[in-house]
Amino acid sequence: MKRLSSPLPKKKKPLRTKAPSLLGGLLLAGAFLLSGCTEGGTPGGSEPGTTGTSSPPTTASTTTPTTAYTDPQTGVTYDHSELTGEEAESFELPLEGATGFAPVGMKVTDLPGEEGYAVAVLSPGDAFVILEEQDGRWWRVTQDGGWEGWVDSTYCYLNIPDVVPSIVFDNTNAVSSVFVSSGKDIPGITGEKLYDSLRWNERLGEEQYVVAANYLMVKKIYAAQQAALADGYTLVINETFRPFDVQLDIADKLKALYQEDPQVKAGIDKSPWGMGWFIASKLSTHQIGCAMDVSLAKVERMEYRLSGRYRYAVVTSSAPCEMPTPMHELSTAAVCLKQAVNSYSKTAWKSVAPADTMTEDALRLQKYCTDTGMSPLASEWWHFNDLEAKDAIGNHYTTDVFTIDDCLSRVPE
Repeated sequence: MKRLSSPLPKKKKPLRTKAPSLLGGLLLAGAFLLSGCTEGGTPGGSEPGTTGTSSPPTTASTTTPTTAYTDPQTGVTYDHSELTGEEAESFELPLEGATGFAPVGMKVTDLPGEEGYAVAVLSPGDAFVILEEQDGRWWRVTQDGGWEGWVDSTYCYLNIPDVVPSIVFDNTNAVSSVFVSSGKDIPGITGEKLYDSLRWNERLGEEQYVVAANYLMVKKIYAAQQAALADGYTLVINETFRPFDVQLDIADKLKALYQEDPQVKAGIDKSPWGMGWFIASKLSTHQIGCAMDVSLAKVERMEYRLSGRYRYAVVTSSAPCEMPTPMHELSTAAVCLKQAVNSYSKTAWKSVAPADTMTEDALRLQKYCTDTGMSPLASEWWHFNDLEAKDAIGNHYTTDVFTIDDCLSRVPE
């Protein structure tokens, strides 16, 4: 793939030459809060969904790193700590070179702003490479080294692993779905691969899930991850965008199970809850790019790598935290609030007490996310919406079925 260089000069930061200070975004600072995590590993490293320390990607280093550093406050060990590199300014890796996506039909114009003629037209789900950002809103983009032009990032999706690689990504719906209800398999859904998401990512030098969300929400996810890392934890993102046809298929098959299994019906129908609280049978926030299904893990080990001249860190070993239920348990066992509240209110959830089943770690996860402005869904401890992003999106969404499964990401210049 031909790489285009940005014409804008980049501000350089000094190279690191000493053991890391954990106040630098990727690095962990401060002591642990309450422990409440279980033993065992969570996915991380070069193969999503696996545990343990992985080999660095081909872009990681020109030497053989051997130095490990253990932070005395958190106990987290950093492998390859002798690697030096620049820090990105807004995320863990630069926005430039990341993959973006069009969520609706969009014009690519020759100039940033409302004016300009179209140099290309994007369809929902089309991927592109981000070359630069202007005024915090306009992206200069390209596709396969062909045309170049500008899009309004307000409505665009951004591939999260490209800019926040320290997050653990575990998209089970792209491998083997874990959706159940009252612990019972949903025929045709549980254990099935529901869509494609795992792709080669050039900038990370490994296969990684394509996990995209609205750009405004990605900024909040980044902030939540930095807060978690500072306490020795990491977000474990299970899913963000979910194709509309997959959404409807899950709803249909859960309803069929609900109608034939009294235990499943009883697990869903506990006032004030009902079917609609656990799976939407119409367009949901997952389809418009402002929803995230996420858990939490306690970090045990991290590894430094290089992408181009930028240093970043990935979690290579972690322990899953104790949550009220396993991920994607579609029943009242998964509620996070004692009462139902308006899912599209940014503040209603604040006036309701947490459900008695909420664990310390579930409350910790909720705080990391809500402190950034995301809102919890009352019926699912793992689900968070970015209602500010939803407002900004407005009617720039579609009920057309499309997928987000391409990766054009490049090593940052």
